[in-house]
Order: sequence, then C-alpha cells, then structure tokens
Amino acid sequence: MVYDCKVYDRNGNLKKVVRGGKNFTGAAKSFLKQKSTKRALSYIKKMRDPKVVIKNKVRFYDKECIVCKMIFHPRARQAKYCSYECQHKFYKEKKIREKIRLINAGGKS
Repeated sequence: MVYDCKVYDRNGNLKKVVRGGKNFTGAAKSFLKQKSTKRALSYIKKMRDPKVVIKNKVRFYDKECIVCKMIFHPRARQAKYCSYECQHKFYKEKKIREKIRLINAGGKS
C-alpha cells in the first residue's frame, strides 16, 4: 500500500504532494512496498556510497624556462618556455644563428 508523500521546504511550506508512486524508480518502488521496517532498515544499510577516487599523483612538476631560466608550472608536460615571449625570442635567435652559419659556411668555400 502506497501513501501520498508531502514535501516541505525549510520554512515548513508545502512544496508538492507526490501521489501513488508515479515519480519513483523501480528500486524506490520496491523499497516502498516492503512490509516491515526491519527489512527497510536492512535495505538502507546495504546501500553503499560511491567510491571516492583520490588522485595524489602529480602529472608534472615545475620546470625551468630554457630562455630566461625562470621556474614556472607548465600547462602541458612537454612545455619548455614560461611564456609566448620566451618562445618567440628563442626561435628568433635560432633563425639568426642559422643565417650566420650559412653565411660563414658560404664564405669559407
């Protein structure tokens, strides 16, 4: 036998009336149909909370920027630069070094 269930808010005002088990899932219906409170309590005790997964593993640590030697926390594991400016500066210097090598190599032959 299923009874009407009244739902109240914090202030004691009636929010809604749930009638006849229409809004319940199959598990809740089987719980409400039980004849004794002992069975209901044993059913509640058997219910378990979902397992909480705690992640203590640190994926990557602070790194040192290869340009300015400042310590930073990277957003990605393979990050080498603390900022876009350092990355731009590194590649700009690299291009200049390559040009100098080409000029020096051409001048010797």
